[in-house]
Amino acid sequence: MKNNERGIVPRKIKGFRDINPELNQLRWKIITKASQVYKKYGYQQWDSPTLEYADNLGKYMPDKDTIDQGVYSFRNPELEPVLKKNGKELRDSSNKVVMENHHLAMRYDLTAPLARMYSESLWTRFLQKNLTETNIPLFRRFQFGQVFRYETKLDPGRFREFWQLDFDTIGTTDVAADAETCMILSDAMEAIGLKRGSYIVNVNNRKILKGFLESLGVNELKIASDNGSEITSILQGEELEQAILRIIDKADKIEIRGVLQELGKGRTDTSGAKIIGLKLDKSIISEIENYLSAFENIPTREKVLQKLGNLGIDNQTFKEGLEELKKIDAILSKIRYKDDRVTFTPTLVRGMAYYTGPIFEVNSLQTYTDRKGNKRQVGAICGGGRYDGLIENFLGIKASATGASIGIDRLAELLQLTQQTDDLEDGPVFIVLFDEHLMPEYQQIAHELREAGIDTEIYYGLQKGLKKQLAYADKKNCPFAILIGEDEAKAGIATVKNLKLGKDKTMQKIKDKNEWRAKVQAQIKRENLVQYFLDAQK
Repeated sequence: MKNNERGIVPRKIKGFRDINPELNQLRWKIITKASQVYKKYGYQQWDSPTLEYADNLGKYMPDKDTIDQGVYSFRNPELEPVLKKNGKELRDSSNKVVMENHHLAMRYDLTAPLARMYSESLWTRFLQKNLTETNIPLFRRFQFGQVFRYETKLDPGRFREFWQLDFDTIGTTDVAADAETCMILSDAMEAIGLKRGSYIVNVNNRKILKGFLESLGVNELKIASDNGSEITSILQGEELEQAILRIIDKADKIEIRGVLQELGKGRTDTSGAKIIGLKLDKSIISEIENYLSAFENIPTREKVLQKLGNLGIDNQTFKEGLEELKKIDAILSKIRYKDDRVTFTPTLVRGMAYYTGPIFEVNSLQTYTDRKGNKRQVGAICGGGRYDGLIENFLGIKASATGASIGIDRLAELLQLTQQTDDLEDGPVFIVLFDEHLMPEYQQIAHELREAGIDTEIYYGLQKGLKKQLAYADKKNCPFAILIGEDEAKAGIATVKNLKLGKDKTMQKIKDKNEWRAKVQAQIKRENLVQYFLDAQK
């Protein structure tokens, strides 16, 4: 090969992984345990495609303004008709159907596809004008699957391909559904294996934050160039609100001091990059600082509610948010979901712009030691909230919805970093290949064992040595090995080696080979082989 010739190198794309049996086992434990909790509350499993039309996914990536930022997208190689808002084909001035290679995108979460799926099921009623905000059907589903995001910074537990496990309720304005979301998240964490006190479900309401910002009277912000010679942009209304909230949302990463700097003149981060500030009025920044510091270390939901009530904020948005939090607290308190499981955090933002009411975030309270010896936390492992506007993008009416998502890979990372994983599950019973002429007999034994419900594997590798075969079996965590050579076949017996027992620390102390062999190996009559393994499973 020429030194400067382009080659094909076996490598993964950055942010993507190969998943080994240990991680797969952990993933499926999380999925199975959480799904059982979801089902207890009446949710059914639905699935949506990995690939969607980009315009169906909207533009709701965290801190991104358009669909082509933060997602994997491309043009469909197939030409398809462009559709009008009523679903009919768009035609040009010659009455020809306008065709296009539509923009497609890998789903970046499971909520936007849910909105498309729900809306598509109601599309006929929408066209018939038989759909209003008061007659939309109740729909509750859970789903798990891969999602894809172009994350620029890959912290521990963050990847560009990862799995989420969602549950959502569409078609309810009842805040009891939000209280139930807190209960489900708490139940799911404990079902997965997180002990009470090692996690916390943080709850806030976007109306609280929105009402607080309204009370400051920030309606418009003109952002000038660094020298002040010209206005570079104007932020108003919701756009301005989101700009402020994005900065507040960084508080756990850049601390209060960094937040205040970005709300003001800006700051220089650790890499030397200059972050342009919003240049808010100093009095407004001071009010935001007072709000953020007011809710540090308040131990109970009751005291948080008292503190919020004492702020004296008298606009309707804030009052609605406060009343909704009170209802959530009343329900949780009635069924004894105490402050050690669910707490109110009035500074919680969550990045998604589509949240309109209560928001939820589960944080691990556990620490781990990184490679440099520093104590660190994984941070948020679940999140969600109420979103009332997603369906409106499709059907033109609000369909109130609420739900949350478990970040399967992030939670798995936490369990691995804190040594809370189970031992690797047993592999199959392993049949050693001693003699090619005995392959029909090996296959017969494997067939009988599988028929009895016992996973069984015959060795087919090129390296036929006994040590190589047993090393292969150990790597797959096989509990037993069956050894049948020509002598055993003639005698109608099988030697069964207990591989798990052979690796036990107490067995390793035995120096006498005959004594060790007598404990880990057994001669089993061929006709009793299936029953032997059935008894071993008990």
